Amino acid sequence: MQTMTSMGSKTREYTTLPVRTETLRRLRGYTVGGVGYDQLLNDLLDAHPPEEFFLEHLRRLNREPRRAWGEIRKELDV
Repeated sequence: MQTMTSMGSKTREYTTLPVRTETLRRLRGYTVGGVGYDQLLNDLLDAHPPEEFFLEHLRRLNREPRRAWGEIRKELDV
């Protein structure tokens, strides 16, 4: 893990993430306007939450039978 300090005295920790060459090529296709890989990956993760986790979480909260994520998204209009 590397620690980097910017001029504004913010310290951020970075790590290397091993990916295949093809994966890196695909990631580069998503970088627009100087967006870094950290922001890109966070945006992708935010846009595509882990479906199984949320389905189980909602089921437990509501004590309801499991429903398809697509059905939930349609109901929430997202």
